[in-house]
Amino acid sequence: MDRRRFMHLGLASGALAAYTWNNPLNAAGFFPSLNTPILPDLEKKITSPVIIQSVELIKVDKNYFVVTTSKEGVKGIVKTNGRQTNLLTLFKKQVAPFFIDRDARHLEKMIEEIYLFRRNYKYAGMPLWNSIAHAELSILDLLGKTTGQPVNQLIGTVLRSEIPVYMSSTERGTTAQEEVDWVGERIRATGSKAAKLKIGGRMSKNKDVYPGRSEDLIKLSRETWGDDFVLYFDANGSYDVPKAIEMGKLLQDYGVKLYEEPVPWEDFYSTKLVNDALDMIVAGGEQDSSMPKWEWMINNKAFDLVQPDIFYNGGMIRTLQVARLAQKAGIQVTLHSPKNDTLASYMLHFASITENIGPYQEFRAEMPKDEGYYTPKIKVIEGKAKVPAGAGFGIEYDPDYLKKGKVI
Repeated sequence: MDRRRFMHLGLASGALAAYTWNNPLNAAGFFPSLNTPILPDLEKKITSPVIIQSVELIKVDKNYFVVTTSKEGVKGIVKTNGRQTNLLTLFKKQVAPFFIDRDARHLEKMIEEIYLFRRNYKYAGMPLWNSIAHAELSILDLLGKTTGQPVNQLIGTVLRSEIPVYMSSTERGTTAQEEVDWVGERIRATGSKAAKLKIGGRMSKNKDVYPGRSEDLIKLSRETWGDDFVLYFDANGSYDVPKAIEMGKLLQDYGVKLYEEPVPWEDFYSTKLVNDALDMIVAGGEQDSSMPKWEWMINNKAFDLVQPDIFYNGGMIRTLQVARLAQKAGIQVTLHSPKNDTLASYMLHFASITENIGPYQEFRAEMPKDEGYYTPKIKVIEGKAKVPAGAGFGIEYDPDYLKKGKVI
């Protein structure tokens, strides 16, 4: 690290430290700069208390679900993401007990208070917030089903019922030609007008999967899909600053719209250095869950577009907080959501009520598995996915399938 960069980093770190010291609530993970509530007054929309009787983690086959039940017997159900299976003890001991016997209408206040419950701040980071997100989303589903309303109508103003999506590949174990061929099949099948491909080797210190793969993939995808097709590329933190800038300039030459996570995600200052050096959208944030860090990255333009993950970041409320802060800075938001099953429903509801949503939202390029335990299937037609319109998040799970489950 050269002396100039060291001094800049020291100043940036000092500014961040001073900010959190002078704003103790922000240091605790809250948002003093956003002093207006995210959710509407749910007591006005739901006149009787909705008391939470249980928050259970259920395993059926290889799938895990969080099921929150009110004392009236209404159930909110969320299928968990792949990270939660490694966090079962944290969920059972530090998260689920907090919500019991509380009024679900006070959800926003509860998401603030749970940070201090059983000293949860000592577990701060993705594992904690990912666990909280599953409980929060299941409670939102419960509230929607209690009122018979979709979540987006219950908590916001619905701005759009169809969401443009890009086909997101998660593959690096392919040649450039193989990648373009199979992603091209999904583009044709869905009518999508945008796609995101992987470059670099994932936190690989400038190494590629094989020499020249990334350069070949950038060139071949543009030649194959034409100048009007929207291309995004994700490096997953593969590069140091000089190499990231070099690859960014190559992407610019090929008219690429978005460059995701060029450097390791925790090095937010290096992200800003790359962004300052390029004339294209630099995006990131999927791993982040610290509100002070979000505020620094947004206010200092480390990103041109933020990409929180609705699970990793702690749920709908906290992710809407990030979107609001980004909107104040004139920045758009596009969720990290490489999903094509029930988990995509949360992205769709979020995108339907967020004013500063980006032009395309992420949708996993792989064909969804033929799973018969829920309806409706989320399909992409002419490049758009419809927001599920039923109560809660609009996903209905087969009760006979869930009955086979074991409470963990």
